[in-house]
Amino acid sequence: MKKLNYLIAATAIVMGACSPQVGEDQTPSTIVNADGTVTFNYRNDSAKSVQVDVQFAGRNEMKRDSLTGLWSVTLGPAAPDMYPYCFIVDGVSIMDPMCDEWFPNEGFKNSLLEIKGEGEPLVHTLQDVPHGNVDYVTYYSKSLGTYNHALVYTPASYNESNDNLPVFYLISGTTDTEEVYYKVGRANVILDNMIAKGESKEMIVVMPYGNPIKLLSGHVDFRTMGDVFSKDLINDLMPYIENNYRTINDRDHRGIGGFSRGGNQALLNGLTNIDKFSYLCSYSSFTTTEIPDVYDNAEDTNKQLHLFWLGIGTDDFLYGTSRDYLEFLDKKGIRTVKEFTNDKFGHTWMNAKYFLSHTLKLLFNPEASEEAMSNGTQRQRRQAKKCHSHQA
Repeated sequence: MKKLNYLIAATAIVMGACSPQVGEDQTPSTIVNADGTVTFNYRNDSAKSVQVDVQFAGRNEMKRDSLTGLWSVTLGPAAPDMYPYCFIVDGVSIMDPMCDEWFPNEGFKNSLLEIKGEGEPLVHTLQDVPHGNVDYVTYYSKSLGTYNHALVYTPASYNESNDNLPVFYLISGTTDTEEVYYKVGRANVILDNMIAKGESKEMIVVMPYGNPIKLLSGHVDFRTMGDVFSKDLINDLMPYIENNYRTINDRDHRGIGGFSRGGNQALLNGLTNIDKFSYLCSYSSFTTTEIPDVYDNAEDTNKQLHLFWLGIGTDDFLYGTSRDYLEFLDKKGIRTVKEFTNDKFGHTWMNAKYFLSHTLKLLFNPEASEEAMSNGTQRQRRQAKKCHSHQA
């Protein structure tokens, strides 16, 4: 089992917005200005057109300075957070060659911009607290007939005690790799900060690879494989974790959650394995309404679930379907905790981080989760100021 010490891996984060390198003229590729705007710079003397596509402002044309040759644009202001972005050079999307923070996705490659702001650090900002470890693990999956991989977070105290800990399985979205909740969602940093403040219980977090069918040979008939993720999770990954880490192996100490497709995978596996999981979290997602003996047996389901938490942005393209699922659960008498946002640009990792930080306060905390479930907490966040573009 190969281990990566988070303290080493996090050194790039300390450097600033996206840990930008500088070009020959010493001009950073991203500059966070005092008014909250961001200036993007890109050098390419042969390009005919350059745009920047950033999550807080969309796609915008950049202008080339005829004297310096530098393509530039200033956008925003933007609220402090982390934002994916890329340059589009003559129609081709590329990562920022001057930025060493990037989004590990199988469908696209974006760079990452961090705006830290002033005052109280954000929950995902690296702080001077004890830091846990993130392990990159490889295990053999009998369900797949090949090796698979995952990331495992253990808190700072894990190697200093013999305590067994609860486990939270945390799944990324469509085309995301197993690294995304680590490198973009910063689950480890969020937990480090919250544990240090007493806002979260200590736990092990397992980040699986959500699309393991891609690991299979092209000669396999995928139509006969069924739900390989669920088979691998329950029959292979969970036993591996419980054999190699000090875990508490009962339903009261297991949780499962995820973002987007990962939220669907989490709810499906949680609801079809209530004997194994009692904390379920959906971030910007929903799942099937056809699960026998769960929806039509609300009294028993409610007794078994310590937490059934669902968050969605009202500006998310999945909001309609997610809202329908929430209404279905209400009609069936299934207790849930609901939270809505409208200021984090829809189906984004800004929402994923926000939702995660709110559920971590409730995981493996029966009193807090019961209070939330009893209240069915719903909160509507205020609309943030709209971003405006300024040509530089």
